Amino acid sequence: MNDFFAPLYEGWGLFYLNTFSDDLYNNQIYLPVGWTLLLSSLLSMAVFYYVINHPRFNRWYHWLLFTALIALINFAVAYFTSHNEINLLYEEDPYNTQYYTFGLVNFLYTFIFSAICSFVIRWWSINSATTPIPQ
Repeated sequence: MNDFFAPLYEGWGLFYLNTFSDDLYNNQIYLPVGWTLLLSSLLSMAVFYYVINHPRFNRWYHWLLFTALIALINFAVAYFTSHNEINLLYEEDPYNTQYYTFGLVNFLYTFIFSAICSFVIRWWSINSATTPIPQ
């Protein structure tokens, strides 16, 4: 499964960060971060459309805030998971900004995957079927 998430996080060369990406791949860090991204995006959109599902929250900005919250959580998961695992490998931390980059990439992909999930599952919601884009 690490091979499934590696191209996503390395951006098919776009987000590849040399030794940092190699360390993430070799230590299987893509796996928990990727599963967290997929499951939290899917579950959060299911909660938004089927549990919250209230007419008061069927505005685009409620959806945006909810999605941004999930993306921020996934930023923290990527940042702290990579930071904690890499610190176990090295006495002195060789990466400073790479943790933020990895977190931002995870933030971006969480937002994209949440939007995709949203457009797939929103149709069966009673009150929020047109959120975030009205028909």
